[in-house]
Amino acid sequence: MLLAGCQGQAAEEDAAPEAAAAPSASASLDPAILARDAEQKRIWAAACAADETPVFTCTFKDGKRVAVCGAGEGNGRYRFGGATPEIEIDGGQYTSVMYSGGGESQIAFDNGDTRYIVFSRMVRTGFDEDGNNLPAISDGIVIERGGKFLDIKLCEDPDVLPVQTGAANAIWEDEREPFTEETMRADPPGNE
Repeated sequence: MLLAGCQGQAAEEDAAPEAAAAPSASASLDPAILARDAEQKRIWAAACAADETPVFTCTFKDGKRVAVCGAGEGNGRYRFGGATPEIEIDGGQYTSVMYSGGGESQIAFDNGDTRYIVFSRMVRTGFDEDGNNLPAISDGIVIERGGKFLDIKLCEDPDVLPVQTGAANAIWEDEREPFTEETMRADPPGNE
């Protein structure tokens, strides 16, 4: 699914074209580029252990982070909090669905009667004068308690790592049905 890699993959690959276009070997070792690359890797993997695969990470307006990390086939880890996790849940379920003009990936983790559903979503909001799709892209968490909507937290992070479908498919079987429709609350007003 195009959604999963469109933001996250590009950020990781940005350094390679710059280095390849560099006129000399010393220019390719530009400290600013190296620092940016190191910071990008730190951001994406900030809440994942060295032996885990980052599947989704983002930061919220309040500075707290969420990370979903792959910990082997059939097992993921959900972490939420500040410098140290406030919530950590093992397990998870994954789904990916396509829409006309977009699609969505969701990963759900249950903690008692509370369900945390991280998502990456792209929907069509209309067309430009040339007939091109005008998408809205959003990432975040929907929180449900007892099967009812409780809250939605949207990522406010230029370095968001959207749900990586390749990594998710290596960890979980795709359930092929959305866990919640509440992610539409992330869509722009008037796009119902």
